[in-house]
Amino acid sequence: MSVKTETNFYKSLKKFLESGSKKYIINRIESYVTPGFPDCLIYHNDVGFFTLELKVVRRNKKGIGKVLISPFQMAWNTIHMIHGAPVFILIHDPGRGITKLFPSSKLLELRDKDYD
Repeated sequence: MSVKTETNFYKSLKKFLESGSKKYIINRIESYVTPGFPDCLIYHNDVGFFTLELKVVRRNKKGIGKVLISPFQMAWNTIHMIHGAPVFILIHDPGRGITKLFPSSKLLELRDKDYD
């Protein structure tokens, strides 16, 4: 059984956040009860709780990158963003070795455009 790329991304993020000088508590959530719920619930003493959706860029044979976002993820993040909840999306591009953090207000743009 192979480990998914997003699982490896989560493990790296968890190790990074928990070993840094600023301590975070990070929990991965796998919810089949609440479709669209973000992958991680994170807590830090200075900022409190926030959610983080993890995405790994998928590239086709031509090298064009896409971020796959489900309608449930769009809905969950949008409703929480509208109400001022701290919701973010962290995108990792393994082909380029780049990881970027976006506010959920960018989710529609990330879903609809090529990622480059």
